[in-house]
Amino acid sequence: MALGFFRENLFVNINDVLYSKLYNEPNPIIWYLSFFNNVSYNTVYIAKWFITPFFAFLFWFVQKELLLVFFNEKKIITWLSVLYLSLFLLAGIFFVAGWALGDIYKGYTFSRLFMGLLQSPVACMILIPTGYLYKQTNINQQ
Repeated sequence: MALGFFRENLFVNINDVLYSKLYNEPNPIIWYLSFFNNVSYNTVYIAKWFITPFFAFLFWFVQKELLLVFFNEKKIITWLSVLYLSLFLLAGIFFVAGWALGDIYKGYTFSRLFMGLLQSPVACMILIPTGYLYKQTNINQQ
């Protein structure tokens, strides 16, 4: 949960930095982002494109470790990885499709939805009950 709050705080503050740079309005910047004062709007904007998949990876890693603690089943980790790769691929497909069809805003909107799922605990919310059902099914079949 701390990772989610930190990520949200970081992106809200980066958006504040972008707003102040775009509209040339002074805006107090949180201390750990003060280095963004010395770079251009485009640099900050492009940095968000790298920070987003980084946080998706962090959420995958944290959820992988949590699922290992709960179940110690490689199959469930495989499900998590397939889910993440599928959502990441869908995000890319929608973004490229929007760009190719001349409506990048709609493509970006759907892409952002999928990337938002990757930066949330939704995967664990699905896989924890699924893992318990999977383990119960395996116990009952033995």
